Amino acid sequence: MSTLSDDELYQGYFEKVYQHTNVMSYSPEEAAQYAKQGVCLTYGELLYPSVKKLLGKMQLTKDDVFLDLGSGAGKCAFQVFMQSDVGKVLGIEASALLHQQALQVSLTLRKEFPWFWEDNRSCDFVEGNFLHSSWNQATVVYTCSTCFTQELLFAIADKINHTPSVQKVFSLRPLPGLRIPLESVFQVECSWDSALCFFYLR
Repeated sequence: MSTLSDDELYQGYFEKVYQHTNVMSYSPEEAAQYAKQGVCLTYGELLYPSVKKLLGKMQLTKDDVFLDLGSGAGKCAFQVFMQSDVGKVLGIEASALLHQQALQVSLTLRKEFPWFWEDNRSCDFVEGNFLHSSWNQATVVYTCSTCFTQELLFAIADKINHTPSVQKVFSLRPLPGLRIPLESVFQVECSWDSALCFFYLR
């Protein structure tokens, strides 16, 4: 008799809970509004095995706060929350549609797996421009930044430079001007193709 591994169970569950979400849709109003602010609404996501690869490098503890910049429908954020000892996860997403999908999945997960929220652990989502949000408690930052403009990459780096709590940064494009040393570059698999992930370690 064959048995499923924990990874197969987790991956199968995430596929099930996300099967009715529409991660590729944006309203014309959103696109026009955020284009003026330089916010990228192109959607893509890190695949399950590559989030596991990130988790191996993150080494998260209960004292960590994981920040996902452009968290979409919450897939990466939830996987980090459920497969690590991280104390707090915060995802920030500009699209109202994707943000609402993350909130709906959160309701499902909290109902079916309430013990993940024990011991004051939290997994929260904020709708809006992540440059205008507080990052003050973040210790680990991840961003699926493949389609970000150079201007936005500079802005992310500058905000991290002014957030001393951040110890580790993972970005799918290099962050020009970031004053945290580059530790390594490794390959990850994404919904569109493979990509490089730049790992910065203070």
